[in-house]
Amino acid sequence: MSMEQQDIWRVYQRLQQEKRVIHCITNHVTVNDCANMLLAAGASPTMAHHKEEVAEIAAGCDGLVCNLGATDDYEAMLFACQAAKSAGIPIVIDPVGVGASSFRRAFLDELVKTAAPTCIRGNYAELEAIWKKERTVKGVDADKEQKDISYYEKLTKELAQKYQCFIVASGKTDIVSDGKCVYHINNGDKNMARITGAGCMSTCLIAAYLALGKSLEHVLCACILMGICGELAAERTSLVQGGTMTFRMLLIDAMSNLQEANIVPQICVKG
Repeated sequence: MSMEQQDIWRVYQRLQQEKRVIHCITNHVTVNDCANMLLAAGASPTMAHHKEEVAEIAAGCDGLVCNLGATDDYEAMLFACQAAKSAGIPIVIDPVGVGASSFRRAFLDELVKTAAPTCIRGNYAELEAIWKKERTVKGVDADKEQKDISYYEKLTKELAQKYQCFIVASGKTDIVSDGKCVYHINNGDKNMARITGAGCMSTCLIAAYLALGKSLEHVLCACILMGICGELAAERTSLVQGGTMTFRMLLIDAMSNLQEANIVPQICVKG
């Protein structure tokens, strides 16, 4: 699939115009950043978590995010997924921490069966844990990505085939698969791994673009645009001699101020 500047810009503008509503059940550490990134992209976030209301709210939205960092809200996620699945809206799961917690891996299995997700997005270590069904890290951070990238290509493609959904493995190179092809996206910046929430924000963006249509093109657009915003934020942070908190603010700024000329996709098909 060819992703040209004008194609990505067209999708970006469409979300800015249509203001799709995205229901996010996400962890408390990143909830504010996720909401603000969605607003910057042109979407409208709702962050309802209570189990007594999530089904009703999810059914009235255009997309649903379930982030496994919100461990207190697992029952609510099941209710929301049931409603979203019945309504036919895209469901994106972020398996935060499954590389460190068997409790989260067991819940992911239950959630996937309930949701039949449109996309699962996690870092390399999280997706490896799902693939191997075992611990891969301490804590919830990404691993050092020391394995050959072909290893992650294989597991990403196999997980996409197993779950019949799009899989996004986030890392220095983002790997995306629909179970047929594997794509590398090399947009991004190392500072994205130095702040809390870049992955959570990416997951919410994927849901927002999938709300425009459940296509591989929209998943790729979300990943490319997030990476480009990381590049722009890094350039501007350097200009003002800022640190990681400056970068975090400028990352969201970059999404809201994006221009067509900024869009330089770095994507290739690996087969």
